[in-house]
Amino acid sequence: MNKKEIEVLTKEAAKGLKTETDVAKLSSTFRKALLETMLAAELDTHLGYSKHEQSDNYV
Repeated sequence: MNKKEIEVLTKEAAKGLKTETDVAKLSSTFRKALLETMLAAELDTHLGYSKHEQSDNYV
């Protein structure tokens, strides 16, 4: 994702924000989704296959 795509996404997400609590909820949700995606990618790399795929070493 490039800088322009991130800016567009940020502007779209910010449209519904009215309070500091809304900002905190969005930030928390974004952080959670980002960390889960990063951890899943790290696990896929470590294992050598994606979630729900069968390992080449499966007997």
